[in-house]
Amino acid sequence: MKVKIISIAIVALIFAILIGVLFRINYTFTAQASGGESFRVTWMGARAFLFEQENPYLSESAIDTQIAIYGQPAEEGDYPYRLDIPFYLLIFYFPFAFIKDFTLARALWMSFAEVALFGVGLLSIELADWKPSRTNLTFFLLALLFSFYGLYPLLDMSVATFTALILLLALLMFREKEKEMLGFLLLFGTIHLQSGALLFFFLLFLIITAKEWRVFSIFGMSFVVVLIITLIISSDWVIPYASALRANLRVGQGFLFSETLQIWRPDDGELIANIIKWLALIALVLEWRTARGKDFSHLLWVASLSIVLTPFLNIRTTSALFPLLFLPFVLFLKTAQSRWKSVKWWAPIFAILLLSSWALFLQSDHALEVLTYTFPAILLIALYWMRWWLIRPPRTWADQIK
Repeated sequence: MKVKIISIAIVALIFAILIGVLFRINYTFTAQASGGESFRVTWMGARAFLFEQENPYLSESAIDTQIAIYGQPAEEGDYPYRLDIPFYLLIFYFPFAFIKDFTLARALWMSFAEVALFGVGLLSIELADWKPSRTNLTFFLLALLFSFYGLYPLLDMSVATFTALILLLALLMFREKEKEMLGFLLLFGTIHLQSGALLFFFLLFLIITAKEWRVFSIFGMSFVVVLIITLIISSDWVIPYASALRANLRVGQGFLFSETLQIWRPDDGELIANIIKWLALIALVLEWRTARGKDFSHLLWVASLSIVLTPFLNIRTTSALFPLLFLPFVLFLKTAQSRWKSVKWWAPIFAILLLSSWALFLQSDHALEVLTYTFPAILLIALYWMRWWLIRPPRTWADQIK
C-alpha cells in the first residue's frame, strides 16, 4: 500500500512538472500570438455565469465575446460565437474561468490540450496494436506534436483534442468490453460532424448491433443524474443552449468541399463534390453493414474510414477533425510495417512529410483549404490499399509464407 501511494505521488509530481514546463512555454507563445477564439467563447461564457450571474447561452451574453473577437457585435452572416456546449461540459471550464487574465487561462488550457494530444497518439498506437521501434515511435511523436495536423488544433484552442481523446478511449472500452466506463464516456460524445461525430455514431451503431443494452442503461442513468445536477445549478440552460446550437449551425464555420473545389474548378466543382459525397455515403453504408459481428481489426478499419470520409460528405470541416486523423495514420503505419518488415523507414518518411506540411501552409494560397482535404484523401487511399491485408486473411502462397 505504501509503495502504491509513493508511485502515485511520483506520477502526480511528474505530471505537475510537465504541466508547469508546458505552461511556461505556452504562456510565452500566447502572450505574443492572437487566436484562441474557440476557448475564448467557453471561457467568457463560464465567467459570465460565475461572476455576472448571466445565462451564458443567451444571445445577449455572446455580444461581449463577439466584440472581443470582431471588435464589434457580429453582423448578419458573421459566425455568432455563441456558447454551444452542454452545461455539464461547461463545468469543466470553471477552473479556467477563475483566472481573470485570458492569456494565462489560454496557456494553461493549451498545456492540458498538449497532454491530451499525446494521449491521442498513445491510444491510437494501442488501438492499432502497433509495436513501433524507438526510431519509428520518436518520429511519430514528432509528427503528432509538431506537424500542422497536430499543432494547428492546439493553436485554435478548440475542445477537439479532448473530444478525440474521449472518442478513442470509448473505442478502447468497447474493445475491452468495459460496459460501465463506455456508457459513462458516451456522455462526452459529440454531435458535431466536424469534430468526429461520425465516429461517435459508428460507435453507437456497434453498441446497438452488438445488443449491448447495458451500455445505454448506464448512459441513461448517468445522463439523468448529470441533467438533474445541472438543472439544480442552472434551471434555464437547456432551451437557450438549443437556440445557441441552432444559431451557430445556421451560419456554420469551416470549409465546404464543394466551395473548395470551386476555387480551381468553378464550373463543375459543385457537381464533382456532390458525386464524391454520394459515393462516400454509399461506401459508409456498405462498410458499416459489413462491420456487424466482425473482429476488432475490421471495426477499427471502418472507424478509420468514417473519420477520413467526413470532410468529403460536403459538411463544414474545421481543424477539429485533425487529431482523429492520427488513428488511421497509425493503422497505416502498422499495416505497412507488418507487410514489409524489411522496410524500417515508413514512419520517419511519412512523419517528415507531415512535418513539411507547415511549409505548404506558410507559403501557398488557399493552403488551409488544401491541407484540410489532402491528408484525409491520402489516408482514404491508404485505407483501401490496406483493406485486403487488414480485413481478409492471406490468400496467396507468398502471403502465407510471410
